Amino acid sequence: MKKTEDSNTLVSTVDVKANKHQITQAVKKLCDIDVATVKTLIRLDGEKKASVQLAPDYDALDVANKIGII
Repeated sequence: MKKTEDSNTLVSTVDVKANKHQITQAVKKLCDIDVATVKTLIRLDGEKKASVQLAPDYDALDVANKIGII
């Protein structure tokens, strides 16, 4: 929640085989928003986590409410 408010970022688990370009395209298609950057990491339990920083035009809290994260 803190990352969403402070850095305008959404965090979610994604498919391990997904790359940053695919994640960016999926966010653009599903949420109809622009993405600034995507950072990924593979957790110790084998799941992949993606941090998607939104373009300054969009508010991550509004997007999170719209898609049901919050």
